[in-house]
Amino acid sequence: MKKSYYLIILFVNIVLIWIYFLYPTTKISLQLNDIYYKFNYNHPNPNIVFVQIGEKSINKFGRWPWDREVLAKQISKIKNAKVILLDMVFSETTNKDSYLAEVIANKNIICGFFLRNKATEILDNQRFEILANSSIELNNVKLIYAKYAEANVEPILSSCALNGVFSTISDKDNLYRRYIIAYIYKDLIFPTLGIQALRYYYNKDINIKKHTLIINNSKIPLDNENALKLNFYKNYNIVSITDIDKYDFTNKIVIIGISEVGISDIRSTPIGQIPGPFLHYTFISNILNKDYIKEYKFLNILFIFLAILSTLFSRKFQKVAKRGIIYISFILTFILTSLFLYKFYNIEIDIFYPLIFFIINLFIIEYQLFKLQEQKEAFIKEAFQSYLSPSLLHQLLKNPDKLKLGGEEKEITILFTDIRGFTTISEKLSPEEIINLINTLFSKLSHIIIDNKGMIDKYIGDAIMALFNAPLDIKNHAHLACKSAIQMQLAINEFNKVRSKKNLPPINMGSDIKFNYSALGDGVNIASRLKSETKILRVKILISKNTYDKIDKKLFKCIHKGQVYVKGKTKPMDIYSLEEI
Repeated sequence: MKKSYYLIILFVNIVLIWIYFLYPTTKISLQLNDIYYKFNYNHPNPNIVFVQIGEKSINKFGRWPWDREVLAKQISKIKNAKVILLDMVFSETTNKDSYLAEVIANKNIICGFFLRNKATEILDNQRFEILANSSIELNNVKLIYAKYAEANVEPILSSCALNGVFSTISDKDNLYRRYIIAYIYKDLIFPTLGIQALRYYYNKDINIKKHTLIINNSKIPLDNENALKLNFYKNYNIVSITDIDKYDFTNKIVIIGISEVGISDIRSTPIGQIPGPFLHYTFISNILNKDYIKEYKFLNILFIFLAILSTLFSRKFQKVAKRGIIYISFILTFILTSLFLYKFYNIEIDIFYPLIFFIINLFIIEYQLFKLQEQKEAFIKEAFQSYLSPSLLHQLLKNPDKLKLGGEEKEITILFTDIRGFTTISEKLSPEEIINLINTLFSKLSHIIIDNKGMIDKYIGDAIMALFNAPLDIKNHAHLACKSAIQMQLAINEFNKVRSKKNLPPINMGSDIKFNYSALGDGVNIASRLKSETKILRVKILISKNTYDKIDKKLFKCIHKGQVYVKGKTKPMDIYSLEEI
């Protein structure tokens, strides 16, 4: 059973690990990990400003798209900015293109363009050649391919300091969490808008080696698609494009984009729906602040391993409460450690997979322990149901640990009873009549013992040996043993009156019981000697001095019968007859 149990555990965990590596992210995992964002109290970098085209500006300048001269005039008001990002594309020709192109040329402006796999318009060679000037060289880097591009018209495109991709890709649950570093289009590598902004800001190029972004001497871990998981903020620095003349943009990174509902690229994210430009904002701020999320797969594997170990360790404890403490301790430790690593080191541990490993292993272990407990209870019930009262049996099933392997030292009361003159009686009966006699009589006597919380230890020919205060503790065990002896005498008297008139049907003597819970030592010898002395002293019941001292003399009539020697003892022992008052 134990070997098969570990094989099941091993098989289940191998399957789970295989699933984990095959599908590193699932909808449940992604959404469960979103809880981290609730604990992000960082503020975005103060050198980044989002200039929004929203409700206020729409009310002033009319519906988007505006006349390009209107937009150009507003952009021209931005003074001394380090770099300006245009998160919009002007792909249709107008008569004001040259005006906007002139303003762009006089500013440090990085323009954006789309990459997609479906398009109704093919980018002409002239504009592709201009875009090619913004491409970079990277070796042995796995990137996403795109078939088509949608870029600005030629006058505007050629006036931009750089061009960057502002396409984004959602996760499997259609939420946007990651920022792609670059794409491949027509065999050239084009950085995204945020990367181009950082290249311009630092005046340094980038490199990617082994899923690590290297920029300005910083090494930033990326995922398998060379994307960075964004660490979203609760608040962003936003200025309406109508109010730019009131704001100091000196050395700022300015992102100009649309936030008006219905005309902007609103994105669904773990913090809700936000304007698409916020993805670039978040990425740039994460890099500048160095509060980007770090994901280390080996830490996820470590916690999965600890989850498995903790459940296996819990199996050592039989009590559910103790195992529960281990389970709760692991979950709390895991969650608090994960939150600690995120809050202070921006390290994100996958919450879902360690917990799912833990829960599945927990259920396997609890089910296996439940089945073992069922078997143990069935064994105890089979062994003791004929020898214990239902209430004591129930207690024993609840506390099976009371049955200690190897025994225990405790004070008990032992009751011996036998049929006097049984040899003479049996000579006059057939074997079948002897069995009926024993079964009928012992059934009555056994019920008396069990009703008084005693345990039938064994049947020895015409004798019964019973224990009180074993295997479960009984406070008044001496009293109950004496009470049983008195009731047994009364039962024998009644039995003798009807024995000649009525034959009771045979009952099972319990010969199929294999378990033997017994008493050993001086107590058994003393009880056996007292049983023999009853015949010599011609009394019905004898008790020892130890039992005499423990019972209430108001309830029983006790007469001192002298002293007897017990085998193995150097001093005689006082004995008393016992009768009902």
